[in-house]
Amino acid sequence: MTREMEYEERFDQAVHVTWVGLFMNLGLAVFKLFAGIIGNSAAMIADAVHSLSDFLTDIVVIFGFKIAKKPVDESHNYGHGKIETLSASLVGLMLLIVAGQIMLYGLRNTLTFIGGDALEQPASIAFYAALVSVVSKEFMYQYTILEARKINSMALTANAWHHRSDAFSSVCTMIGIGAAVFLGGRWVVLDPLMAVFLSFIILKVALKIFHSSINELIEASLDEETEGEIRQIIKKTEGVKALSNLKTRKIGNNIAVDIRVKVDNALDIGEANRISIHVEHNLKKTFGPYTYALVKTEPYEREPLGNPDDDESPEYPVNPEKHRICLRNHPDNQRQNSKSRNY
Repeated sequence: MTREMEYEERFDQAVHVTWVGLFMNLGLAVFKLFAGIIGNSAAMIADAVHSLSDFLTDIVVIFGFKIAKKPVDESHNYGHGKIETLSASLVGLMLLIVAGQIMLYGLRNTLTFIGGDALEQPASIAFYAALVSVVSKEFMYQYTILEARKINSMALTANAWHHRSDAFSSVCTMIGIGAAVFLGGRWVVLDPLMAVFLSFIILKVALKIFHSSINELIEASLDEETEGEIRQIIKKTEGVKALSNLKTRKIGNNIAVDIRVKVDNALDIGEANRISIHVEHNLKKTFGPYTYALVKTEPYEREPLGNPDDDESPEYPVNPEKHRICLRNHPDNQRQNSKSRNY
């Protein structure tokens, strides 16, 4: 699971996967353009342009990962993780454009056929070029989506779907060209009809990627399931009596949590602060070492009825000695006490 993966290793793996796709896309674009021109296939030329858009997308993604990898600095106190999200949104936008182009191409050729004009019959080289494209792009989708899940990268996931959109496009092109080459006549219309069908599939994927990445860019909260997990982690932390004002967001692959926890009002400032450190430690243990956690402690007082956070929070009996033992046993405090005894 990627939460334990080192920060730099994650980005290096993402860049490596994208470089593989970049060279394959470039090779396919050149090959399909050649086959389209020689084979007299407008569909194959359009498919070559689609592969070229994948090549340009790979450049955008690599550029995004290179910047997102940069550490925290004076002008970017939370790092550069948002660049990865921005890259994903650009990929989604490109997919939207590609879907629109394919839809217009398919509709135009379909209307041309309905109007009585004949569609040009392509040569067999265009069919075989489409077959090579289908196999290659589906392989790249499987390879990229597997790595994207390992490192939990939205940008890499978006790019994987761009590979699959090209594979779908080549399937449609292959069916259309195959029908035109081997059946001829009216079957030529299958090419533009399949292109229209494909455009709706790509459009659905593009909207999902674009919506998700834009939500992150405008600081949308995490999903309810993740926020529920965060609440449970905090509530189970020894010394926490209640919690309130939970705020969450994503910063690239990491999450940020802003929370107020309520502790026994008999504790002094130092003990209350140690509980907040325990909360932060537990969150980072679950969501990764680069989790941003801002934990504020407040004295516990029962809120009026109707506060959902407080109403669901477990109540512990006031036992200052129990808190002192808990805090004293924490690894950080044990090291601190050991240093004190040495003096």
